[in-house]
Amino acid sequence: MAIAFGLFGLMVGSFLNVLILRWGERSLSGRSACMACGKQLRWYDLMPILSWVFLRGRCRMCGSRISIQYPLVEAATGALFASVALVPLPLGFLYQLAFCAIMALLVAIFVYDLYYAIIPDAWVWTFNALALLLVFVSPLQATHSIDSGQASFWLPALLAGPLAALPLFVIWASSALRGLPFGAWMGFGDIKLALGIGWLLGPALGLFSILLAFVIGAVISVPLVLFSSDRWRRFVEEFTPTAVSRRLAWQFTMKSEIPFGPFLILSCITIWFLSMYNLDPLRIFGLSL
Repeated sequence: MAIAFGLFGLMVGSFLNVLILRWGERSLSGRSACMACGKQLRWYDLMPILSWVFLRGRCRMCGSRISIQYPLVEAATGALFASVALVPLPLGFLYQLAFCAIMALLVAIFVYDLYYAIIPDAWVWTFNALALLLVFVSPLQATHSIDSGQASFWLPALLAGPLAALPLFVIWASSALRGLPFGAWMGFGDIKLALGIGWLLGPALGLFSILLAFVIGAVISVPLVLFSSDRWRRFVEEFTPTAVSRRLAWQFTMKSEIPFGPFLILSCITIWFLSMYNLDPLRIFGLSL
């Protein structure tokens, strides 16, 4: 089952690449073509991961480089789908498909936000709808020390979405207190994404996921800014004062816009999988009471 889900995930990942690159630009229908020479690709050049490896990351016709995004998205989607199939909880086939659909949406949002620093409304609201649906039907919700048979379960479960989104909304609105436009510090798309994360994970884990996203963001962003500073650039040039040195210095600064959506998704998937595999994320991170 895991192999079947993994292979299906590779094919879905291939479609996600098309979706990410064509969204808002052109129709999803039509044959795939090289981004450089425009020539249509043949079926054996569209095999997930394998085609990119066999072609060594280059177009068969013109030799131009093919982005590593293609195999990475395909591999990530395949791995996530296979991991869903291996979940020890007694999930039915429909639940597994729903979980895979959420995984596919999160992968697409991750890559799109990373490229364009924006989250398409259609994708995030579809994710939110699926997450809200799982509040009512998923057995996963019953594993977090909540008796889903009690009426007291539903109110916290439904409020989990707004509760997780609240900290990001406060940051979004607080920029106006400093004379800046609303959203100068946080995009509203991140707030919508946090809404679904809360519904997916529940109140406690939803809030913890938001906190963990900030930690992941700091761990990744601070080194990016450090390695892009003038001091780091001068340090590197002392050892290799060539064009190679300049390529080693990235172009991030304290004013660079780094999308927060990918950090939210990394945190969400980590906590969600820990929960699905009967592991307590709060205990693992030393926060369990």
